[in-house]
Amino acid sequence: MTGPLLPGDPERLGRIRLLGRLGAGGMGQVFLGRTAGGRLVAVKTVHAHLAAEPHYRERFRREAAAARAVTGAYTAAVLDADPDAEVPWLATAYLPGVTLRRTVAGAGPLPTPAVRACGAALAEALAAIHAAGIVHRDLKPSNVLVTVDGPRVIDFGIARLTGESRSPFSALTAAEDIIGTPGFIAPEQITEGIAITPATDVFALGAVLVFAATGEGPFGRAGAAVMLYRAVHDEPDLSEVPWEIRELAARCLDKSPPRRPAVPEVLAELKEAGAPLWWREGPVGDLVRESGAVPPGVGAEARSGPPGAEARPDADRAAGAAGAAAAARVRRRAVGRRTLLGAAGAGSLGLVAWAGIRAFGKGAEQPPALDWALTGGSEAAGAVRWSRTAQDAVVDGVLVPGGTAGVLLAHGSDGTGSSVGAVHALDTSDGSRRWSVESRAEVPRMWGVVGGVLVAPEVRSAGEVAAGVGLRGGGDVRVKGIGTVPPKWFVGSGDGVVAYTESGSKNLTGPSWEVGLSPPWGRPALAGSSLLVVPSEPGPQPVTCFDVSDGGVRWKHRQIEEPVVATGTDGRRFHLLTASGDLHVLDVRTGVRLAERSLRLRPGAGASALAYANGTGLAHADGFVTGFDPVSGERRWQVPSTGLESSWRLLPGGTGYAPTVAGGLLLGWSDADTVHAVKLADGTRQWKGAVRGGGAGPRPPVVAGGTVYAAAGAACTAFAPDTGVPARTWGTTGTITDLAADATGWYARLDKRTVQAVNRV
Repeated sequence: MTGPLLPGDPERLGRIRLLGRLGAGGMGQVFLGRTAGGRLVAVKTVHAHLAAEPHYRERFRREAAAARAVTGAYTAAVLDADPDAEVPWLATAYLPGVTLRRTVAGAGPLPTPAVRACGAALAEALAAIHAAGIVHRDLKPSNVLVTVDGPRVIDFGIARLTGESRSPFSALTAAEDIIGTPGFIAPEQITEGIAITPATDVFALGAVLVFAATGEGPFGRAGAAVMLYRAVHDEPDLSEVPWEIRELAARCLDKSPPRRPAVPEVLAELKEAGAPLWWREGPVGDLVRESGAVPPGVGAEARSGPPGAEARPDADRAAGAAGAAAAARVRRRAVGRRTLLGAAGAGSLGLVAWAGIRAFGKGAEQPPALDWALTGGSEAAGAVRWSRTAQDAVVDGVLVPGGTAGVLLAHGSDGTGSSVGAVHALDTSDGSRRWSVESRAEVPRMWGVVGGVLVAPEVRSAGEVAAGVGLRGGGDVRVKGIGTVPPKWFVGSGDGVVAYTESGSKNLTGPSWEVGLSPPWGRPALAGSSLLVVPSEPGPQPVTCFDVSDGGVRWKHRQIEEPVVATGTDGRRFHLLTASGDLHVLDVRTGVRLAERSLRLRPGAGASALAYANGTGLAHADGFVTGFDPVSGERRWQVPSTGLESSWRLLPGGTGYAPTVAGGLLLGWSDADTVHAVKLADGTRQWKGAVRGGGAGPRPPVVAGGTVYAAAGAACTAFAPDTGVPARTWGTTGTITDLAADATGWYARLDKRTVQAVNRV
């Protein structure tokens, strides 16, 4: 290229001049370029740190070869590529437009004639792809670009030759990348040993038709594991698909590949003479036309270029803005409850240490979209300061990171039934976005802040499955990859972030060490660089303490034969609570058992937790909070409590739970309507207060700015922490499903759509 890759970078590739960056993803970046003849092109490159890994370079080479082999009116033509360059790159015809996902988000589900025309265009694209002997394998709304010339199929990153058999748990996939997008991939992409054929893309086409017609995928919304299970075992929900295309969609989504219609048959059923030019009409046409602005960072040469030099990132932003205005037009439907069962899969459990985390840069040039309508409020005491309501997304949670004033973190999925989403840093004063980072967290609460760094586990690729940002600057954080399966938990230490994940290799792996593991392991306890892990099922494996700096085993304790349901540490001692209610006290350095006591509880796995405050150990189990001596393990006191998730907050990374403590008092719920404060020293009640919010479950109390906030149902009450005197009760427009606070007020997630900020009294 005859222009710089980035300002100040002298690197050049071929005869294409780079004009500016359009965006970035998990594997690389995309730039706008111009050929010597004046044609605008999109240039895709691989991140330098990934280009050094052979399987990434091979994937890029495969993508280039697949895209070159395909010709057709509804795909993007490859103009040039060099997968063997120091920075591999691929240049395609530049297609200004907006993705089908954003189109539906901004303009609502397509009318039936438009759905049929869109489906016919996609069928023609698939015919061209299959004619080249290739299966796309990842046809989905975000890989369909709606342009001024109609829809185009893009992204051949995981395309394969027909007849290949692959599963998400195969060794090749584990070393490479995800196989597609849950909710749109076919059962044979999930089940071992079934060949990938053009029928695989027909299944995805049926799912895209359902999405275009209803705004939802055929298997609803859930984490990736649940979506994979539904694709294999559940019937698609077609209740709101128009009758004109419902029967065809059902046949495309048949579990058996031979029973699905062939692409020519789909095209014959959908193609009509005089089909509408739906991408030029109405709200959709407005979105496509509004995508004409060149994004910030692209040079003036592109801005003054030939007609049609639009940029796709701004198309998505325009769609998001139009989505707020067009929200009333969007036809939404309730997704029925389905059985939440995990997808069956091979592999066992391993532990991976992410080391050497470091922040760099000044934030993403093209952050993920934030289609959450912002509404201003009032600065008056006790008034709503601002609120944000998701237009086509699900808000998964909010938190105020400690030590970072003025920032509220909110996680949200994209609302299309996939696990794609983002963590957004919102300014607490006005709700504006400071920065965003892409996150495909399968379990919403798996994201969080550890050691001053945001860690958001995701299924992105084998070499980069976690994205993090420095909380103040929003710059990227490089994290060692842990494979294609998201972690079960992660903890932060001085040596980095330690994550526990399923792995076919059954290894405990770090930057320079490897230790084999086999049984399932429960939540850990971390004291300095000593990591305690315990098997979650009875078996030959003992309680084990690892050194997280090098992966070495410090000691093993073989005398605890009962299942351990909770672990904890006060820094000098590890505490283990067994299923019979026995508490074991182990020395952190040696593993020697210092004490064993019965807490006279009947704890359950997943419903019990250990914590510490003011020199007192705390066990939440069996409907009580029990105080104990952390040295001797002797029980001191006991008070009633609601369930663990409603009374104690889940720690970032899913490693355990923590109570709310203020001034020597433990704050919690004695029942669903009563918040109370008890003295940590002896368990006596200091005060209690009522919060009646309509019968819905309470949320863990939070303390900030000298105020206790307690929420239940649609109500939140502020109490004085030492006396329990209520200052004010607020009613909200939805159920409070998450609660956070700082010195300026409190923040809530209402249902799963709205983030609201309220001023303190």
